[in-house]
Formats: sequence, C-alpha cells, structure tokens
Amino acid sequence: MSSKRLRWGLVLFVVVVAGLLGLNLGTGNQPILGLDLQGGVSVILQSTDEASADDLLVVQELIRDELETLGIAEPDVRVEGANIVVDLPGVKDQAQALEAVDVAGIVSLRPVLACQPGVTPGDLAEDLPGGTEAFITTDGLQTCIVGPSGGSGEVFERGSAQAQINQLTNQWIVSVDLRSDSQQIWNALAAECYSGAETCPTRQLAIVLDDIIQSAPTVNQPSFTTGVEISGAFTEDEVRSLARVLNRGAFPVGVEAQRVETVSATAGADSLRAVFIAGAIGLVVMLAFLVLYYRSIAVIVVSGLSIWGALVFSLAALVSQSTNYALSLAGITGIIVAIGVTVDSYLVLFERLKDEVRAGRSPRNSAPRSFSSTWRTIVSADLVSIFASAILFWLSVGSVKGFALYLGLTTLCDLIVCWFFTRPATVLFTRRVAVERGNILGLGGAK
Repeated sequence: MSSKRLRWGLVLFVVVVAGLLGLNLGTGNQPILGLDLQGGVSVILQSTDEASADDLLVVQELIRDELETLGIAEPDVRVEGANIVVDLPGVKDQAQALEAVDVAGIVSLRPVLACQPGVTPGDLAEDLPGGTEAFITTDGLQTCIVGPSGGSGEVFERGSAQAQINQLTNQWIVSVDLRSDSQQIWNALAAECYSGAETCPTRQLAIVLDDIIQSAPTVNQPSFTTGVEISGAFTEDEVRSLARVLNRGAFPVGVEAQRVETVSATAGADSLRAVFIAGAIGLVVMLAFLVLYYRSIAVIVVSGLSIWGALVFSLAALVSQSTNYALSLAGITGIIVAIGVTVDSYLVLFERLKDEVRAGRSPRNSAPRSFSSTWRTIVSADLVSIFASAILFWLSVGSVKGFALYLGLTTLCDLIVCWFFTRPATVLFTRRVAVERGNILGLGGAK
C-alpha cells in the first residue's frame, strides 16, 4: 500500500477520534458514574410475607425493570439472603430513593359498593358491613367502600402495561395483557360488575395498592380475551403511573424498606481520585519501560494509547447516555484490564518486528510482514476477551455486568485502533530514511 494512502487513512482516523472527543467535551457529554464513584443511596428491602428464593428473584427483576423505566442509571439490585439490596447511583434524596423502590404492596382487585366525597376511611370504619373495607382514592377527594378482593395484580401479564393514546378519541389509556391462566379470574370479576350485581352495584372495579384506590374504572363488557384497556379523563402522568402500578401488581410478595444508607459524594470523589492516581502511576511506569525497551518506535505506543483512551471515553459517554449502564469501579477495572490487552497487541507486533530485523531484513520491509503475520494472533486474542465479556455480561448482573461491558468495549477499541492507527503508523515510521540509518527497537538499522 502506498505511503500516501496510509498517511491519509491515518490522518482521517485521528481526526474522527479527535472530533468525537471534542464533541463530547464541548457538549458536556461524559460517562455517568456509578454509586461507588459519585455517591448515592443504598436501600435494603425485606419481604413482608414468607418468600421463597424464586419469589425474591422475581421481585429483584421487577424492581430492576421499574428503576430502569424511571431512568436511574445502572441500578444494582441483588438478592442477599432474605433481603434485596438496591443501590441507586446519583440519588441524593432518601425520600426519592424510597419512592423509587416503593413496591411494598400487592395490587388487589375489589368491586366498588359505594363512594362518598369529602370523607376519610376512618369516618366510615364503624359502619362498614362485614367483609368490606374503605379506601381513599389517589386524588384524596373521595372514599370508596369496596368488597372482598376477587383477585390480585398477578392476573396481568408481567411488564405488559403501557400508556398509550387512543387514536379514535385522542385520549390517554392504559392497555395491559391478561395472563392466560388468569383470564377466568378477571372475567368473573368483570361479569359481576358489568351486570351491576348486588356485590358490585356501581359497576366499578377498584384497583387497590397500599390501601389506596389507584383507579376504579367502570366495566363496559362482560368478558375479555387477551387484554384490557382502561380509559378515562387521564393525564399522561396519571396513565403512566397507573401502568407502573399494574406492572408492580405482578409482584409475588410485598417488600418494605428496612434500612436506607447514603453513600456521600465525597467518598465517591475520593474513590475516583484514588483510581486516577493508581492508574496514572501504573501507566507512566509501563510507558517508561516500553520507551527504554523499544526506543524511538515506542512513540507509536504512546500515541496509540492516547487515541485508544479518547475513543474509549467517547464510546463510554455514548453508552452512558443511551443506556442505563454507569461507569463504576468494576467498569474501571475492566478498562484497566483492557489496557494490558491493548499493550499486548503492541508487544506481539514489535517482537515480531524485532525477529524480522534480527533475520537481516530492513525495518522498512519487516513492518508490513510483521503486521500481516501478527494481525490474526491479535484478533484471536481480542476476540477471546470480547466473547468472554459478552457471555459474562449476559449471565451476570450488577457490577459484574459493568466490568464485562467495559472490558468488551475497550477490547473492541483495541482492534479498531490497531487496524486504523497502529498498522499505518508502524509502516510509515519504518519507511523513513532516518529509521533505516538509525536505531529502533534497540537493534539498530538494516545492515
């Protein structure tokens, strides 16, 4: 390949990487830091009912889905014994944290007997018929007397509730799917209320969570097949809140917060500072050794790692802004491991180049041959790390997932930099006349 083509390709790649870095820095787009680096809140939840290990795993997944829906970056939700621990990076308000993980109640479905405005449940407590209860509505304007629970939120398909706009009426509605094994339960309640039976004279079916009526829609058909639509004079916030309630109703057991701990931003800043100091010391020592060992050609290593770092920063910022994965200490560990993988690529190439020079070839002729023979080795080694990271990311949760994500991302960056920068830079460097007469790799020029 001609020097001109290699040079233009190299310059274009450097410009693209520098442009991405400048764009991110100029717009303030940077990686979101995890709980251990920026502080936040950790909540320990405990089941209010007897729960099996499978029940806790279901609650764990549902809490994680709920938090990601709310836009909290990389919530770490894990089961520890009989507890569920939730780490919320960047959340500084304990009340906000408790609200985010407020999954204490289980949704129940109750026929509405009557409603009275301007009263509280306590006002009606003494006059309630047997088997009935009084609950206030979410707006606090009225209290409704409801009959016994005829079903729970488990009649709904987990995670299926969505806020939508009815194209005919242009009103907000909530659509939710029914579980195939629970349609009979829902339809029995629907038929009871649709007919206006004595047990449901208002034809309203209350959706109750934590002793509060979230919604009490009027049933307008006796049976349903695959799903239900709840309509009314809803605002967007109200339908989205109701959709979260219906999804939350699929929890097999209730949980409540036992302890809330705040990780200060100062502690996170100290951890981040320690990471930078340790990483800088290790990087400087490693680069100093490479310069002493490989002499002038080590400038390619220094330049390549700088470009690699800029590319990693840009991609990490993109990942943080487009997903819920924050950069935690585990993720930084993955990046540090990937630095070793990246340096290994240079070592493989330069050691091969040294062998070619020792065999009597000039650096000019040795560089293309060395890269061709080592490229497959570099790709194979990096793909092993990428595949291992992908498997680990798929099978793990929490901080381990962050480690796998950034290890795979940074190893991929090594392949990109190796092909678009290291390859042309090494070839162009060894084509210089000064190199032919000088001393590179500690071996001298061609004889």
